[in-house]
Amino acid sequence: MKRFTCFQILIVFVLLFMACFFTACKSKPVVSEAEIAPSTSPYATLTFTGIQTDDIEHLKLIYSLEAKAQSGNRVKIESWRVEIDGQDASFAFSLNYPKNDFAADSRVPLVLNMDIDTLTKKGFAPKDDYAVTLITELDVISDQVSPEKIVARDTASFPGLREPSFSIISIAILKAELINTRFRVSMRIDNPNPFPLELSNFIYELYGNGRLWADATEKKVFVVEGRSSIQGDLFLVMNFINMERRLLDQIINLVSVNYRFTGKAHVSTGVDIGYLPKFSTGFDLSGYSEVLEK
Repeated sequence: MKRFTCFQILIVFVLLFMACFFTACKSKPVVSEAEIAPSTSPYATLTFTGIQTDDIEHLKLIYSLEAKAQSGNRVKIESWRVEIDGQDASFAFSLNYPKNDFAADSRVPLVLNMDIDTLTKKGFAPKDDYAVTLITELDVISDQVSPEKIVARDTASFPGLREPSFSIISIAILKAELINTRFRVSMRIDNPNPFPLELSNFIYELYGNGRLWADATEKKVFVVEGRSSIQGDLFLVMNFINMERRLLDQIINLVSVNYRFTGKAHVSTGVDIGYLPKFSTGFDLSGYSEVLEK
């Protein structure tokens, strides 16, 4: 029997290793299922884009919905709900959305109407910050298969808004002339929010002892820092051309007055986050005040 030397055995092992190596190199690479057939599963994205309002008790949260599916498929919103901080709050919302189906790959605006008063009664508001999550459940409709259900959601995070409050500090007669009397109404403006408020475009009326004394407008901007207050002075001119002279004498000699001061103003938040809205606020103040002479 022929014996092999150690060198010959080593040569055999080397040749076998090289054969296996080149065979492996020539084998076909492994291909993932995604590379063989790209996924055609439908999906949808929901994006919060901003807030609109004229009344901070009723906010409109604006979302954009986009569904992706095979060409020719249709999409229908079957149901929706709203959560605040993980708790169901759908009772305080209504949603404006297309009731009929719409083409896939199209963008659809959704308007979520938020009722702050209803939330307040349920203990959800007012809050310094909100996290409002809209969840939409969709059906993707195809001629070939049964509708496929998908879900899209997004959260709107924004500070809560509270209206400023007003109170009368004093009413002063600045100057009395033959036919005109100038008044200054000093108000305290309180901002309960943690961010600044800017008030402008005031329209207001002053009533004294049940009679309209004067009305005016003021475009000056009053800035009230977060959780602070300022004194804001508003001015009026009372004209006596069509009034009795004795009324002027009565006003000049008044020590105190039963007043009513009403008006409204535009408010902006001064928050640089791009979507907190401007809104209107009003005041209707009445009581007794000392009438100062300046």
